[in-house]
Amino acid sequence: MKIVDRILKIKTPKLPPENAFMEKSIKEAGIDPIRWAVIEVEGDILTVSAAGYEI
Repeated sequence: MKIVDRILKIKTPKLPPENAFMEKSIKEAGIDPIRWAVIEVEGDILTVSAAGYEI
């Protein structure tokens, strides 16, 4: 398995986002997350640093 680290833009339906929503969104981006962090918020768009196993 390969571990990747990516910066993602995720649109959230509400703030603060629920953990399950974040995990699902990261998996949809092709990463089985080990760790993630919201690093910027612009309205309903979150910039997320995510690391995990490449799906």
